[in-house]
Amino acid sequence: MKRRAAASGRRGVSRLGRLGRVALLPALLSGFGCGEQPQPEQHPRAGRIVLISVDTLRVDRLGAYGSRLGLTPNLDRLAGISDRFVLAYAPAPFTLPSVASMLTGRYPEELGMLENSGKLPAAVPTIAGRLHQKRWATGGVVSNFVLHPWSGLKRGFRNFDARFDEQEINRGVRERTAASTTDAAIKMLKWLVVARPNFFFWVHYQDPHGPYTPPGDRRARYLEREHAASGGARSLELEPRGLGGLPDYQVLEPHRDVGYYRAGYDGEVRYMDEQVGRLLGWLQARGVLQSTAVIFTADHGESFGEDDYWFAHGEHLNEATLRVPLLIHVPGRAPRVREDLAALTDLSPTLLGLAGDAPDPGLPGRDLLAPGAEASASFGYFRTDPPTSEVARMGISDGSYKYLRAGGEEFLYRLPDESANLAQSEPGILARLRDSLGAARARLGPRIEPQNPGLSKARRRQLEALGYAVDE
Repeated sequence: MKRRAAASGRRGVSRLGRLGRVALLPALLSGFGCGEQPQPEQHPRAGRIVLISVDTLRVDRLGAYGSRLGLTPNLDRLAGISDRFVLAYAPAPFTLPSVASMLTGRYPEELGMLENSGKLPAAVPTIAGRLHQKRWATGGVVSNFVLHPWSGLKRGFRNFDARFDEQEINRGVRERTAASTTDAAIKMLKWLVVARPNFFFWVHYQDPHGPYTPPGDRRARYLEREHAASGGARSLELEPRGLGGLPDYQVLEPHRDVGYYRAGYDGEVRYMDEQVGRLLGWLQARGVLQSTAVIFTADHGESFGEDDYWFAHGEHLNEATLRVPLLIHVPGRAPRVREDLAALTDLSPTLLGLAGDAPDPGLPGRDLLAPGAEASASFGYFRTDPPTSEVARMGISDGSYKYLRAGGEEFLYRLPDESANLAQSEPGILARLRDSLGAARARLGPRIEPQNPGLSKARRRQLEALGYAVDE
């Protein structure tokens, strides 16, 4: 979703916030890592947990993951004092199924949530619900319309803010951009820090989802560089789904060139990073951050022409749309680079472990902070289905190879290269990963029948405007 007209300004950003938000994070980092480190055999604990998720974030735009664009100074500093997972996968390349997996530890097809119009089944526990039962204060702030309370993700949150005070510039749907999201997050945290000793807070930033309209001069900062980069001068035709051209909802007339849209995306990422820095700086200034675990990730990425798929997500299962950043900071825990593959389904057992609670039996994920966790690895299992994609696609990655099945065809890639299909030349690896995919699907819990989200006509029209088919 996006975006209000640029002339409206980003509401809720004071002059002090604009000037001070980036400078706050270096100061807060001086307090990170203080105190005694837990012994290796101990599981780290935290009585306060903040989960920050971001929409549509390409992992290659973060300096901590190799970018030289300088877009994420705040997140790069956070990465420097966190467990930074080199390779982490989303279970789906679009929002609601991926976020539902993040908050429940279940795969989308187990939840019956294979598109953005689904609703979380009432019988499925969430992280917030589990911690609420333990008398933790719980609060959430979301900025993407598909995460509205009718999605079922509100369950377990004592306070849940889904007020969308802005309007996307192209499709007219409601949204909330980064400055307003941070304002709402700080307001919620003011309640949480006094409500109870323990709290769980989740905030989801819509930026950098398209259309890319960063405020101020943030696009202009990167325009020359993106035009000069490979393919930057290419002009795209209009294609409704982004398959071979520019999707309708991204169009910012009269621009068709790749560099213009990449620069806009870069500006959005920088804007998001500034606002995450402002949020963490607020916590630091109030002495809260030193006792708070911070987890940062994304729901999925964005395709910049991979598979000839432009400025969109949901259709393909490429690395650009499935790989996500994953940073876990726990006060007193030494930072480390994690080579063991992780998945968003690992977040539920990991956060419950941080809170001193045992995960539900049968969850597919693992506790990433458990003693010895670095010696094992998760696997990336992912899927997308019509109407989000033209054909059903599913696949699995072991970090070295990726196996995909799409419309009756098989594909095998040696990562990170996805240009050559090795299905014919590597039959042994193909068979191994084909078997791994079958085993992963066999381990899935019984599918819970999807619930009718009970959409009003207005909400149904909004989802359809976003390109999501909604069953009656």
